[in-house]
Amino acid sequence: MALHSTEAFVLRTYSLAEADKICVFFTREMGKVRGVAHGARKLRSRFGSSLEPFTEVALTYYQKEGRELVSVSNCDIVHSHFNRAARDVETSGAFAYMAELLVEFLPEHEANERLYRLVKAVLEAIEGQNDTGRALRYFECWLLRLAGFFPDLSVCAACGERIANDESTFLTAEGAPRCVACSGGRGAQVTRELRVAIQAMLKLHPAGLSRDQISGEHIAQIGEINYQIIRHALERDLKSRVTLRQMAKS
Repeated sequence: MALHSTEAFVLRTYSLAEADKICVFFTREMGKVRGVAHGARKLRSRFGSSLEPFTEVALTYYQKEGRELVSVSNCDIVHSHFNRAARDVETSGAFAYMAELLVEFLPEHEANERLYRLVKAVLEAIEGQNDTGRALRYFECWLLRLAGFFPDLSVCAACGERIANDESTFLTAEGAPRCVACSGGRGAQVTRELRVAIQAMLKLHPAGLSRDQISGEHIAQIGEINYQIIRHALERDLKSRVTLRQMAKS
């Protein structure tokens, strides 16, 4: 029975039997890990508030050969983002959306240091500013890029020719980029200005995204492009995304 210790973010928890929880972690050393926290639902659980969503923890767990679920031994808080999520509905919704994306896109037991650092940076940006939507668009762009789904908007996927900087790119329903000639002007248009905004987003730290650098209109357009790619990759809608849109309209 192997013992592992690593930093991790708590993504989700589910009730198990009367006193336990199944937990989904994104660990720095082992990627996505699912485990059982025995006694976590008890009133005086030794886990306390360490299993709240997107709490960064020092995790220790045992893994038996041939078993999918690990056994959580210790889970000590390194940094908690739960207080803001507990008092702010928008932040809580953003955390649910990020968690669902990570659960869907992360492979089991595959470390990804860049993605771990991305999650950490986006959480810090959300904690330090009021514009949660900008941080989420940044997270979507980089998650899709690191997962290999974000398209190169400067190259036509049909003819292979480069798309000039002053021309628009057109995205198919699958998120594939097309030049004007190959697209016939059909598809989601990514203007030169929007391409510049996306390039800027991929170069900046999430805490540095300001309205002066990327307009609210461009942020909204980037969100629609990102979700078109996400929906095609997963072949379904995300429940948390629907909830976020409903909250934005209320």
